[in-house]
Amino acid sequence: MGWDFLKDDADPRLPDRTRVVGAMLATGIFTGLVSSLPSPLPEIRLDGDGLILNATGSPLHAGVVFAAGLAFCIWLWITRDFGKCALTFSLVLVGWLAAVNTANDLYQALVGSEVFGADFGAKQGRQALGLVLGGVVAGAVGGGLVAFGAGISARAMRRPESWILVVLIGAAAGALLYPAAALLLPPVIFVPWQALVAGTVGFGLTRPR
Repeated sequence: MGWDFLKDDADPRLPDRTRVVGAMLATGIFTGLVSSLPSPLPEIRLDGDGLILNATGSPLHAGVVFAAGLAFCIWLWITRDFGKCALTFSLVLVGWLAAVNTANDLYQALVGSEVFGADFGAKQGRQALGLVLGGVVAGAVGGGLVAFGAGISARAMRRPESWILVVLIGAAAGALLYPAAALLLPPVIFVPWQALVAGTVGFGLTRPR
């Protein structure tokens, strides 16, 4: 293998599906682990005292690192157009921010509601439901924007069967917000969500035309 893939004017080529999916799973695992480290960037402060992704808030670098990882994969295999890669980065980051806000809004709405009544333990039930439901919806929102960002450069990701799968996987992995919050362990959601969503994008990128 030559070094043409490092040249800006080279035509990127997708390897076989197994390699792409494996590489993107590994990218997601790496970015998920980095996302779980103490943040060197300012944190997004959440309203209220409910949603907890780590001990103090939701670290901004989690979205930045994941967006950079996916944008690099797009640059490596799909296009050398810096503008398109930058748009992918921006939309993935926006997706992460939208997911955080969605989860927080749903959590706060459910905790402040009268679901399960006012009996003893009702608030705990609302908190659990808020985390699960918030995580699922937020995961779908984030997955949708990730797929949209990848689709700017990759036509294969614009097919319904490709982006819908990313949304569904994002929603399923989003349910891990509940154990992540209960245990105060960010890797419980960051690592599997980022790995599974990135791997599913890789699956979509290599879908036969």
